[in-house]
Amino acid sequence: MSPDSQMPWKMYIGGEWTEAASGARYSTVNPATEQPLGPAPHAGVADMRQAIAAARTAFDSGPWPRLPLGERYRIIHQIASLMEKHQHELSEIVVQETGATAYLASQSGPIQILRDAADLVMSHSFAESQQPLEFGGKLLQTQVLRQPVGVCGLLPTWNVPIMIAIRKIAPALASGCTMVLKAPPQTPLSLLKLAEIIADSDLPPGVFNVITGEGIEAAEELVTNPDVDMVSFTGGLTAGRTIQAKAAEAVKRVVLELGGKSANIILDDVDLDVAAQIASLPACFGAGQTCSMLSRVLVPEALAEGLVERMVAIVSSQQVGDPLDPSTVVGPLIREERRSAVEGYVATGLQQGARLVTGGRRPPHLDRGYYYEPTIFTDVHNSMTIAQDEIFGPVLTVIPYRSIDEAVQIANDSIFGLQANITCRTTQEGLRLAPRLRCAAVAINGAMDGIRAPRGGFKQSGIGREIGKWALDDYLEYQAVTYPL
Repeated sequence: MSPDSQMPWKMYIGGEWTEAASGARYSTVNPATEQPLGPAPHAGVADMRQAIAAARTAFDSGPWPRLPLGERYRIIHQIASLMEKHQHELSEIVVQETGATAYLASQSGPIQILRDAADLVMSHSFAESQQPLEFGGKLLQTQVLRQPVGVCGLLPTWNVPIMIAIRKIAPALASGCTMVLKAPPQTPLSLLKLAEIIADSDLPPGVFNVITGEGIEAAEELVTNPDVDMVSFTGGLTAGRTIQAKAAEAVKRVVLELGGKSANIILDDVDLDVAAQIASLPACFGAGQTCSMLSRVLVPEALAEGLVERMVAIVSSQQVGDPLDPSTVVGPLIREERRSAVEGYVATGLQQGARLVTGGRRPPHLDRGYYYEPTIFTDVHNSMTIAQDEIFGPVLTVIPYRSIDEAVQIANDSIFGLQANITCRTTQEGLRLAPRLRCAAVAINGAMDGIRAPRGGFKQSGIGREIGKWALDDYLEYQAVTYPL
């Protein structure tokens, strides 16, 4: 089914395709054309409760948590193979729903994450025996089991919807959990297409359920319902704080990835042409709508002017426009309200004394679509709003520094701690500096790993980790079974 089809997309609950109980539907928008997509079901609280009940039944009395590990391994790999078969369709829908260019719409990363999770089923230790202990005249043996946490509420964000969803689905499946996924209101069709693919696998009914809809009522039910054992959310800081507070009422486990304001520290021995490439392109990919965007460029004072000249030349040469055009680098923002928010930040930067050197406007040649030119500010102090808030748009701030100690202080002067980059001539320089940065991931010369490295955040960038063996801990409980020998 194509994303612009008017055929009725349906939600996936308990292995069945269903409309919202109210019959309500809503259309999403292609951000590149402003044309409607869909429509998709607009679920309410009753629909969410039905999906949670299906996941609860599948966990409490269904086969999935109790299947032999070899069967769990086989089925997860089967889902990955089905995704490979349909990856062009998945990518097409992601482009139309998000405006992402081909680089961000690729499904190779999500497929690999799923396969790695399947392999962990066979290699991870789900049970281990401790050394016997003598106590009270008896010899005691303890076995530590890792049991699935239960029903998981999954709340991915919209910018790379299938990638973010798979980062949650993969460890949940590998751990033997069941789940309800609430699709972001902006990108329901991508995740309903993923549900179609999963429905063709041998995954038992009720293990995976997808709900769509606008508003927050259904999502609130997913967070607060006592039959949901943990919640994993990727999105904005304000929403993450609310989710954590509501989940705390039931002492419910949460995993949060809440964004960043990441620093790119440029050392003084670099090739400026190379450094400018690394510094500039984060504003172009995904129109800056990535939580790990290197939005703060920290550069030695003596190199600042030369770096900015090169950065302006690079971003000015990047084609802004139709994401289906292979030559396009910068696609649209997701919605008009997001573009308006970026415009507000640009105005604030100017009011606070920053100097706009390029961008800062809607492309004059594009009269449709939520486009915004890559934007660079100089004369920025780290206390300015544009240097502290996550703008989630194509805006870079260039901040000069006088010493490495000052650069580290500026990089760490943020409520966020998600990503950083060190641009340097030799890897050893980057390796020496990386431990001083208070963030969960450090790239050297732009080498980010979003497939096999743990993803998460220090400070208010989040709680917990996604991807690989590190993600399993959030979806497993430790159970100690002790018996006399």
